[in-house]
Amino acid sequence: MDSLSMRDYIRNFSLDSGPRGNQGYSRVLLQLFGFTGHGKSSFINSCKYVVDDGAYTIYAKVASSEEKPETMIRNAYELTSTISMVDNRGCAKMNKSETGEIYAQLGNFLPLDCEVKWHSEFKDMMNILLIADMEEQSADFIVPVLVYSAKNKMTPAEEGDLKEIMMKAQDITGLIPTVVITNKLSEHLPDTQEKFRRMRVENIYPVENYTKEDHRKTRGKHEALLQCLSAITKDVEFRMTETRDPKKEKLARKKILYEFAHKRDMEKLQEEENRARRLELSRAQERENQERARREELARELERRSAESCALQ
Repeated sequence: MDSLSMRDYIRNFSLDSGPRGNQGYSRVLLQLFGFTGHGKSSFINSCKYVVDDGAYTIYAKVASSEEKPETMIRNAYELTSTISMVDNRGCAKMNKSETGEIYAQLGNFLPLDCEVKWHSEFKDMMNILLIADMEEQSADFIVPVLVYSAKNKMTPAEEGDLKEIMMKAQDITGLIPTVVITNKLSEHLPDTQEKFRRMRVENIYPVENYTKEDHRKTRGKHEALLQCLSAITKDVEFRMTETRDPKKEKLARKKILYEFAHKRDMEKLQEEENRARRLELSRAQERENQERARREELARELERRSAESCALQ
């Protein structure tokens, strides 16, 4: 399929055109997630550029560095009348205090156009689920899309964290995440692709984003971006041939998030108990050392006095 055909296919895609109709879904949400500063916002701007085929426009603000992320609010950008791209807040590290919020965003339990704050308490997660139940939400077909920069040399520890979050993203959404690798001209691209293949990722798309400084249209950039978007759209089209129920899927996502939050809370309590136990053992050891030192000092004092008494005699 050439670039024009891919663009037309993406533009004209409709959830109503499948054999089972829209089954209650109102739109497709491409849920972008990952580390801060890896190109999620630039990817959105680039996709809008190639699909709209107009002037390059900055819709999603781009971070100036990985240390200073620009995206603090979970915003959605309409790609077509059916497809929207969500610029979820990225995280600095895939640790337990941040992955819960990533899962809440992926599960579509955090409201759009609102600031995302990291929570670490079980009660905070329960409040998120309670508020989500009270708010009226559209029935969205969720597609997880991990955005990862090839400029970053993935460490073994990071690979393990990413594998875990990819598996959980699949549990939450029912789809293996699509991986978009930005900065595909980086020397680390082959290694990055291989590591994602080891995670059993089926769809990996290296792209080079357009930027404010470099938005001259090239066939290579256009085709790579359109291939990614058209493949995602075809996957949605394929999934829509199955019998689905958006309400049941939302309940399943909520259960997964609840179980994750509860497990994390139990782990946190266990860690606190272990820390308190280690502290008490350390204090007991310190008291024992002090007592031993006191006895040794007393023994030396008795020996000194005995020596002095013998000298006087």
